[in-house]
Amino acid sequence: MKNLTVHSSEHPAPFHRLLTSAFVLTAAALLWMPAQVIAEDQSYQALRDWIDNPPAENYATPGKHYTLSDRKAVLEALIPQTAWKYYFFEGMDMEVTETGHYPAPDDWGKKMTPTADYKLDDKGVLVGFTGGGTPYPEISEDDPMAGQKAVWNMLWRPGSNDYNMPMMVWLRSEDGTLDREMEFISVNSQFAHGDHSLVSGYEEVKSKQLFEFRSPRDMAGAKNLTIKYVDHYKENSGWLYMPAQRKPRKVLSSERTGELMGMDMIREDSMGFGGKVYENKFTYLGKRKLLATVNVSDNPEIGGPSNWVPDKARWEVRENHVVLIEPRADNHPYSYRIVFIDVETNWTSWMFAFDKRDDQLFRLNQHFTKYSETFDTEPPSQAPYVKQDFSKSVGHQVFLHLGQTDINAKKPHATITHCFVNKKAFSAARAKQFYSLRNMVSGRR
Repeated sequence: MKNLTVHSSEHPAPFHRLLTSAFVLTAAALLWMPAQVIAEDQSYQALRDWIDNPPAENYATPGKHYTLSDRKAVLEALIPQTAWKYYFFEGMDMEVTETGHYPAPDDWGKKMTPTADYKLDDKGVLVGFTGGGTPYPEISEDDPMAGQKAVWNMLWRPGSNDYNMPMMVWLRSEDGTLDREMEFISVNSQFAHGDHSLVSGYEEVKSKQLFEFRSPRDMAGAKNLTIKYVDHYKENSGWLYMPAQRKPRKVLSSERTGELMGMDMIREDSMGFGGKVYENKFTYLGKRKLLATVNVSDNPEIGGPSNWVPDKARWEVRENHVVLIEPRADNHPYSYRIVFIDVETNWTSWMFAFDKRDDQLFRLNQHFTKYSETFDTEPPSQAPYVKQDFSKSVGHQVFLHLGQTDINAKKPHATITHCFVNKKAFSAARAKQFYSLRNMVSGRR
């Protein structure tokens, strides 16, 4: 049989030889390609490849501080590839501790809706659940609804409400320049407690949250009230109060893809995913061990070339559910979102969202959390404008939010948040008064 040849005006060459030459040239190009270019691949496919190739074993040693010199041998297998560009830098210090066990509150699950009374409908929406526990304590990897179940556990996790949280926020450019600093307080209360509502007659309400800005000057006194409902199909209710306008006005809660207060996140990015389940497709990608800032000792220092990421913080190797979320709407800015949710605590560890235009990284957020039972021996820092008694958080057996970093890779820009959270539970009468529209105007405490 004759070789297939490619004819030219000069010396014809066998086709297989041309293929071999092309392969050699491609391989040579890859070999000569700077390692930095390969390492900083922030495409959706690069993250999928990282997820699908876990290390054979965990090489991180508890009690050791890891630096840039440990990147190849240890850290690249435990930090999602999409984050390498920001989290690996000269002078970095990552303290890895023993993977902890963090029990939920003693009464968790004892007052929740009976299992037979709730279900996931054909759109993956949790119907009939009213809180008080984790809806799906066990998730099978071959369950076609595993992704939705992991997200519902995150949305109903213990400690997600009932707190008073002063916050400091810094918005920074790529060169580290501080563009804006904000101070505000968030107060949040859980209404749905499984077998009862915090306020009788408000059984349809899941939670209420009130934000109040203290600075900058152009936003001081502005308040935002959000009401979330047990019925996931019902849109949140929201009101915004600006002192100059003298009365609250209703805001459009269905707008979830616009940037929030000029920060590097959209409303739907809250806790990794704060959108509507029925507006997205879900795929469960399995479990993956990775490093997360879980039970940090304090609000972490912020470092890196641009002062965007935690440094000198405490990390644990944690097992996470990996969930792929694809927006159904054609006009959504994201093509894909991948969320890593801690299997034990149901808190989001990392979130990566990719630009619909090119499947490259658009936004990243990574969270810092602290277990309430460590507040007695390691109380977190106080907010610079208010003093709290953190001993009130001890005994609740929940994780509390100490902050996060939100990176917009397309600007590029970042928002860094330090939260000074304390548990706070209202009586029924106090909750009814505090979250009223009248209170937004009067400011009564």
